[in-house]
Amino acid sequence: MAIKISPRVVSSDGKVEVSMEEFKKWLKKFDDNRDSKINAEELREAIRATGGRFSKLKANRVLKSVDSNSDGFVDEREMNKLVVFAQKQFGLRIVFD
Repeated sequence: MAIKISPRVVSSDGKVEVSMEEFKKWLKKFDDNRDSKINAEELREAIRATGGRFSKLKANRVLKSVDSNSDGFVDEREMNKLVVFAQKQFGLRIVFD
């Protein structure tokens, strides 16, 4: 799976490097209701947009694992946990500005 973010910088270990700001901007495209939070369905759509197969069950599991306050959303405070997931699953290196 690959996230299409420009410009693409590939590190020596083959991982695509993106800034945290670029990652958030990409993810924001899937925030259908514009509440600045990502729910399980929005997360599923984001991952499916990368070409990956991602079930509702898996989206719910990922959301549950990163949703510290159990409100059913990934918000700004929980973004770092989602970054860890994205780096493992998508071969990204997300660099902080």
